Amino acid sequence: MTATLREARPTAGDAEQAASESVTAAGSARPAAADARPGRLRTLGAATACVAALCALAVLSVLVGSRPVTPGELGTLLAGEAGDDLATLVLQVRVPRTIAAIVVGAALAAAGALMQGMTRNPLADPGLLGVSSGAAFAVVIGMSAWGVSSATGIAALAVAGAGFVTAIVLVLGLRGKGDGSRLILAGVAFSMTVAGMQAAITLLNPRMLDAMRAWSAGSLASPNQDVLRQSLPIIAAGVALALLLARPLNALALGDELAQGLGTHPLLTRAGTGLATACLVGGATAIAGPLGFVGLMVPHLVRPFTGPDTTRVLLACLAVGPALVLLADVLARVVLWPGELPVGIVSAALGAPVLLLLVRRAR
Repeated sequence: MTATLREARPTAGDAEQAASESVTAAGSARPAAADARPGRLRTLGAATACVAALCALAVLSVLVGSRPVTPGELGTLLAGEAGDDLATLVLQVRVPRTIAAIVVGAALAAAGALMQGMTRNPLADPGLLGVSSGAAFAVVIGMSAWGVSSATGIAALAVAGAGFVTAIVLVLGLRGKGDGSRLILAGVAFSMTVAGMQAAITLLNPRMLDAMRAWSAGSLASPNQDVLRQSLPIIAAGVALALLLARPLNALALGDELAQGLGTHPLLTRAGTGLATACLVGGATAIAGPLGFVGLMVPHLVRPFTGPDTTRVLLACLAVGPALVLLADVLARVVLWPGELPVGIVSAALGAPVLLLLVRRAR
């Protein structure tokens, strides 16, 4: 009986072993938490730096131009003691231009993230759907055949053309299985066809060619505030739809069969993505004309910090895209000061070397 009680009673060695195992388990849990903490801190630091850079570039966009505005003059304006000339320059020219750059950058960057997520192609760009070409072609037709010359009419034509061409490309590319490669091929084919027709029309009409040369380069020099107000609801709807499609796009990245197993409809997801892209790119084109490289470059810049999750990529693109367009617009004003370049030329000049660096880094 005594021996049985002794066997049942834990010894000091057993207690030491249990304590050692508990300490080991706690020690193994701590590195996991320590590993997750640097990732969160890195993401938070990158987000803070991006927001700070965006705010700094927005202020710089208000100050820089052919007529520079000093910080003291800006403080005087905020205090309500500035003259009419300064108030007109800042409130009616610089501030609308800054807002337009922010809206256009966010729209194009979000559209690029959607296209790359839908097609699972890192080189996908909103232009592959023919959205920009459709917007430009509609403007050419409206100006040459119907005599449309107002900014509001051009904006309406750009948005309508973008939506119409996107619908046609989706119908052609989503037939049958509707994978990403067919969609890209249909978009490229239709985009080249529309671009050829647009070139033929503009060459037959030299005055139209001169008018389209400035518009097709992309410019934020004098954004029409009526066009901006009309495009904001369209772009906002595109952003809301993009965020709703983030989780289905994450499932779509696993393949169509797995996405269907997870309750996602691939064709409906791609159709919704095309609609959101048409709203985003059509609204941005209406404001500033076609801008290249923004939708292609920004998702690659943010993905090392956000990972592959579409929601995080979209949210980061909504901050990095405006910062990139603001930077390009500020550089466009100082390169040929007191003159300026179209912002589309500067964005292309910034995008090409950045993409080369990204390709080299990936290799």
